[in-house]
Amino acid sequence: MTTAETIGFDDIIAPVTRAEFFADYYDKKPLHIPAADSGNSHRFDKVMNWDRLNTLLNMTPVWNSKSLLMVLDTKMVPAGAYCEDSTDRYGNPVQSVDPVKVMDILRRGASLVANDIDSLTPEMRDVSTALENAFTGKVQVNLYCSWAAHKAFTSHFDTHDVMALHVAGEKTWRVYENRMPHPVRHRRYGNEIYTDLQHTEQKGDVMMEITMRPGDVLYLPRGWYHDALADSPGAIHLACGITGIIGFDLLDALSDVAVDQELFRRNFPREDEGEEALNAHLDQLRDLLVGLIDAKEFRKAYRNFQHAFRTSRGGMALPVSVVEKQYAVTSPEFKVQEVQGRSVLSGPKGKTPIPPAFLAPVMWVLNHRSFTRAEFLKQSFAVDVDRADKALHQLVKMDVISESEA
Repeated sequence: MTTAETIGFDDIIAPVTRAEFFADYYDKKPLHIPAADSGNSHRFDKVMNWDRLNTLLNMTPVWNSKSLLMVLDTKMVPAGAYCEDSTDRYGNPVQSVDPVKVMDILRRGASLVANDIDSLTPEMRDVSTALENAFTGKVQVNLYCSWAAHKAFTSHFDTHDVMALHVAGEKTWRVYENRMPHPVRHRRYGNEIYTDLQHTEQKGDVMMEITMRPGDVLYLPRGWYHDALADSPGAIHLACGITGIIGFDLLDALSDVAVDQELFRRNFPREDEGEEALNAHLDQLRDLLVGLIDAKEFRKAYRNFQHAFRTSRGGMALPVSVVEKQYAVTSPEFKVQEVQGRSVLSGPKGKTPIPPAFLAPVMWVLNHRSFTRAEFLKQSFAVDVDRADKALHQLVKMDVISESEA
């Protein structure tokens, strides 16, 4: 479900066209789109503003030490400084945010980071869905609220593309000339493996210095070095992180189908069998992998995976019209008989013993011939709904009754 005035990808990047964006900028170089160019500095007002932010932050059950972070002058504020030990609705231990402590730390100039807000409002869902459809990827949106002269993060790169939507105040971004080549979340490619000095050496000179104002957009391909500093008493931007499908996802998909191939479940040759045996086994695995990738069924399945590579976001829409299941006996030949003291179901394909617990349901089904699931569940033998549904499922599987929607 979308809002009445849905923001689409074309609205976000205007006046740059979709064709220009993907031809000239996507995964190639940064792009700054000033709101003045589109003539619409208010294009994100209905997505986020100070009132909406306050409304979200006052949804206290949403926020804890993981979903809400605080950063003061490039240092993470310890969770214990603004959270208190508590329990969630299930009785599990959690560090809940203390609003009084948060406000106190904000007054000292700390930045606030609200994680994973892309499902919290209809407008955020619209923006996230628009970006996912355009990029064929999953979108996570974090909100950054910063104050003048207090930098939250040092120069760094992200392991996903970033579409920054500026909402309030002003913030200066520095985008550097260098880029890490397609980093991913892996112990060998994350920001954390480098020291500040290494980041300084790797980022190069400043390529762009941009003052972001409400309605501005900044696109950064993953791996591009950047940092930002608020210039006004309060600045808000939405960082939309876009994660696309990469080669590692193919490896995961192949593992799901390779497990059905016996060769992949066999042991490798022992070391004393020699290098020739090892190479022969590797050659067999290689050829089988190529065959799996070339298979039409696998490629079709991977296209479906690509189409569905989205974040599950919403989908509930009440009230609903309940679809009632209708059943009908498939043949007039079905009847219950006694054979050597046991009840059996006799039909076109022979006789089948009836377990005592299923005798009453089977008798009722054959007497009524046509009925709904609701009518079946009203009977005294259907007190255990799971067992009653199991009986219906088994009768459908045996082709005693057919199933349809009423």
